[in-house]
Amino acid sequence: MHGYTKGYFTDETGRLFRDETGNLDYADPIPMEVELGRDNFGYRMKKNFNGVLIDAEQAAGAQVLASIDGGEFKLLGMLTQTVNEFSFPKDSQGYDVNYKFVHNEDSDPPIISRPATYWSPLESHATPG
Repeated sequence: MHGYTKGYFTDETGRLFRDETGNLDYADPIPMEVELGRDNFGYRMKKNFNGVLIDAEQAAGAQVLASIDGGEFKLLGMLTQTVNEFSFPKDSQGYDVNYKFVHNEDSDPPIISRPATYWSPLESHATPG
C-alpha cells in the first residue's frame, strides 16, 4: 500500500480492493452507462430523425438507445463493428435527440465517437438555438 494515492476498501467478504483500477468488481464487470445529453443540432424546429452513424472501438455488445424530446429511451441496436449504422423507428419526430450507451463487459473500456445523426426538417422556418 505504500506509495499509492488511490484509496483502498474492503467488501463484505473482507477482500481488499484499490479504488479506480480496472473495470471489474471482483469477478463481475462494472456496467458502463453514458448519456450524451439532448441535442437539437442548433435549430429549434421539428425534425424527422432517420438514422445514426456511430464509430466505436472495443465496444462490441454495447447497446445504443435514443430518446426524442426527453421521452423514454428506446433501443436502436447493438454495436457489433467499428462503424455502425442504425435506423430510427418510423415517424420518429421531435425537436431534439439524446443518446445513451450501455456496456457490461470485462474487456477494455469502449471508445465511442459522437454519433452522426441523419435528420430532415419538418418545418420550413428554423430558429437558431
